[in-house]
Amino acid sequence: MSRWLAAAVVTVAAVLVAAPAAAHVRVETGSAPGKGGYGTVRLTVPTESGTASTVGVTVTIPDDVTLASARVLPVDGWTATVETAGRRVTRIVWKAQDKGLGPQEFGIFTFSGGPWPADRSAVPLPTVQAYSDGSSVAWDQVALDASEPEHPAPIVVLGEAAADHHGVVASQPQDQPRGGTDTSLAQWVLIGFALLLSVTALLRRAR
Repeated sequence: MSRWLAAAVVTVAAVLVAAPAAAHVRVETGSAPGKGGYGTVRLTVPTESGTASTVGVTVTIPDDVTLASARVLPVDGWTATVETAGRRVTRIVWKAQDKGLGPQEFGIFTFSGGPWPADRSAVPLPTVQAYSDGSSVAWDQVALDASEPEHPAPIVVLGEAAADHHGVVASQPQDQPRGGTDTSLAQWVLIGFALLLSVTALLRRAR
């Protein structure tokens, strides 16, 4: 019995490790400001090319979103520029100073800013990923139904804001970085299937 349980654990672990994370630019789960407040957005940027490196990341703030300020978290080997028009942040541009992010690598790009809209629950952040071979990928498509577009824009899901003891609107607490790996719905389905197979094998063994 113990051997079968051990085999089940190994099977589940193998499925979890083998299931790939979504290979597109996305906002990390738990990394979001609150409605009408200031907060941190953490973007995961994987390199999809098998030969070229990611050397540039440009995030555009939608025209109908007025961020009065934005600050970036330094990234080793990269420069960052916050572009503005009048009193509004329009773009945040990261550029690699050296080789950038090679194939099979990903980077975390973080900025803090606000105020975010108080009258909506989500804000898309169209993003352009530039490669060392001169090509680029625009992650700027917003789904109109339940399906995911080919190049989905990262989405900031705004949490409910609360006022702190100074009367300043604050965002929800942020999760700690998790090494760039998310457990997606597909992964949980695979895990459940592996557990079902393992339990079935145990029952047959008991007979």
